[in-house]
Amino acid sequence: MKHLIPIPLLALIALPAMAQEPCGDMPTETEPIAAARLIIEYNHTDGDIGVHGYGDDDGWNALCILDPTGALVLHIDPQAQLGELGLGSFFFESREPPEEVWDYAALSAAFSEGDYLIRATLYDGTGREGVARFTTLVPQPPVITAPALSEDEEDAPVMPVADLQVTWEPVTTSLDERTPEITGYELIVTDDEHEDPHGFSQPELDVHLGPDVTSFTVPATFLRPGTLYEIEVLALERSGNQTIALGFFVTED
Repeated sequence: MKHLIPIPLLALIALPAMAQEPCGDMPTETEPIAAARLIIEYNHTDGDIGVHGYGDDDGWNALCILDPTGALVLHIDPQAQLGELGLGSFFFESREPPEEVWDYAALSAAFSEGDYLIRATLYDGTGREGVARFTTLVPQPPVITAPALSEDEEDAPVMPVADLQVTWEPVTTSLDERTPEITGYELIVTDDEHEDPHGFSQPELDVHLGPDVTSFTVPATFLRPGTLYEIEVLALERSGNQTIALGFFVTED
């Protein structure tokens, strides 16, 4: 979905105790980190699930994430000129193996719910600290009711350019039968035929909608005749966890 470089899932698995040394010399006096998130993304259509992380502050040159037991699960240590300059933010997306070998139950067993401590040292030697609250409450996938989409690009149905309305059913349960707090939905429509191998110019309509909105009309000016498009609808939970349903269609010539 996003044009970002994934970090393999193995990079997130707890390391032996001796590997926690990189965080041992961080400043004892710290200020709150600007932003810290750790979430689950589940792609129901593609059948995969993984962990995403995000952090932000003003030019850090070392960062660690520790799970609720204190085990180090991630250490970022930029080197040479990049280390001297410092990083302003980070994003990682774990590897997402096929559901038959790594599913929701496996992820829930590997990543316990709770507070994940994030500690960072800035370029000037000052410290930052924050907590990413992690939960395994993941919404059920949205059911897209219109238009009639195909999960296979080769069988994508043909749709008119004008008045293309996307609708879906509201999400009211989670994968483990808890009640999610849906804070909104995200609709993404992507031109799958646009080619730009070295840039980010692929036409993409990305709209965030309120929790009570379950339809959106795609502007005709966004769509090209005779073109393959992908539609994604994401259910967004208060924790940040998100679930995707998607499909394909082709516009009329």
